Amino acid sequence: MRNGLAPFSMLVALGALTVSLPAAAQDYKSDNSDIAPLVHFEAVNPNEPAGDRLGAARHLAAAIVKSDNASPKMITDVGSFTGEFLEAFMQEFPEAKGQWTEPVATNEGNAHKRFARFGDRVSYVIGCAARDISQGCVPAGTDVLLTSWLSIHQDRPGIAKFYKEAADLLPSGGWVVNLDHVGNTGNAWETRLKTARAEMVGEGLAATTEGPPVHHADWTVPTLDEHLADLKAAGFDDVQVVWRRLDTVLIMARKH
Repeated sequence: MRNGLAPFSMLVALGALTVSLPAAAQDYKSDNSDIAPLVHFEAVNPNEPAGDRLGAARHLAAAIVKSDNASPKMITDVGSFTGEFLEAFMQEFPEAKGQWTEPVATNEGNAHKRFARFGDRVSYVIGCAARDISQGCVPAGTDVLLTSWLSIHQDRPGIAKFYKEAADLLPSGGWVVNLDHVGNTGNAWETRLKTARAEMVGEGLAATTEGPPVHHADWTVPTLDEHLADLKAAGFDDVQVVWRRLDTVLIMARKH
């Protein structure tokens, strides 16, 4: 279908599907008292203490990798912020190792708090500014490569480069997962989605802030079609948009 959206992902986008936590998810406090003011599986942005309402999408990504009968040994998250995306994968795969990766140490303390329940399964690396994985932060043996808000940190050529390098790094059966914004090239949908977000925020169904703003005023956020074209050009031909809310999408690609 257009933009790779199947009926399943449309249901998710409309909020018709509830993603259940894995059965093993009893080792954290559902009221977040163990990591407060952080929120499990959510990024906490200014003036939004309840989180970014993207925890379900992060759990969904982990569940899809698991449904592929995968048992990843190494999960690397590039641009981890406080570790909310990697947390969902460490929860889903109790035997896996994980790497939190950020260009600066600002949130390393928060990440240690979030990951304390996983013991020594998580390592911490400072590097790969602007999600530039050519700088060598992705360790050998990575089975799953996570990132968020790639389009905020890279322009279109940089995004294409990221996908190509991900394809080169991952083994057969490996996954690249990107939770990101998509653009609408200034058409009517941009206004419609902005208006709808305001209503959804008022009803508690979405957050005002999902990821930081684009870092360069002259950049144009790529459309979904452009993301999918860049993944195909990188060599990924098993790609799906598995979740969407307004202009935020969860794109997953498996390497054959």
